[in-house]
Amino acid sequence: MPNELDSRMKMAMAAESASAARNRLYAAKAKKDGQGQLAKLMTAMATGEQISARRALIYLRGKIGQSDRHLEFLRQQKQAAAAREYPAAREAAASAGDRSAGAAFEQFEKVSYNHASVLEDPDIAGAEHEFYVCQVCGFIAVDVVPEKCPICGAVTGRFKQAAL
Repeated sequence: MPNELDSRMKMAMAAESASAARNRLYAAKAKKDGQGQLAKLMTAMATGEQISARRALIYLRGKIGQSDRHLEFLRQQKQAAAAREYPAAREAAASAGDRSAGAAFEQFEKVSYNHASVLEDPDIAGAEHEFYVCQVCGFIAVDVVPEKCPICGAVTGRFKQAAL
């Protein structure tokens, strides 16, 4: 069972990573809106947060357990998100009349199901495979890049091979 410091370090890593992503998003918007100085500030903030998240990750590396044991947890987490969290989020978006958010949550749901199905293969981590990730939606193709992404319709050129 992780101790309190490990739990706090995991929380810090997640919070810093999320804030960095959010600040990069706002930096892009500020740049688009002609607010160059604000864009630079948000980029600097995001970079600092990424450094903090990386430091937390380094601390946790020796404390997180076996990677192969994590696969079952991850599969269950992806299935739960696809079966419960994203459908509830889609309902909330529909109630709010926000089609864009509803479409995003629907796509997240489909991608989570895809990730869970990839993780169901008992040989996925042991046998030699290539993984290709759709850069539009996050769909993972195993060994062969599809002509079109089955989730978002992106063309083959939008897939990137996962590398170490």
